[in-house]
Amino acid sequence: MHDNFCRIHKSLRVTPAMEAGIADHVWELEEVLQMVEANSKARH
Repeated sequence: MHDNFCRIHKSLRVTPAMEAGIADHVWELEEVLQMVEANSKARH
């Protein structure tokens, strides 16, 4: 997730998720961790 949502790729100059239209901003690592935590809680 970090590579697709948080890291701006040199060749794209945006994140792959932004290029694909999935995200509208560069995510902070904290946002990724919150999503993982929420998903984990939903499964229990």
